[in-house]
Amino acid sequence: MKLVPLLAVVLLAVSCASESKKIQSMSTPELKLRHAQLVEEVAQPPTEKEQIEFELLWRWQAGDKAAYLPVFSL
Repeated sequence: MKLVPLLAVVLLAVSCASESKKIQSMSTPELKLRHAQLVEEVAQPPTEKEQIEFELLWRWQAGDKAAYLPVFSL
């Protein structure tokens, strides 16, 4: 019976890792478009928006001027 909670934790960790890789592989214009879509959505998953903002902030700090957002909510 202890295997079920462990499996749930492992699946959650894999899901988060794959979402992070997906976000990192997106271009800056794609990230900015998805961010704008998430800002406008009423029922939005906050983790995806935060991950996108983190990636855009990281890219902007690394010198990608197109990744700039007027307000980072992190």
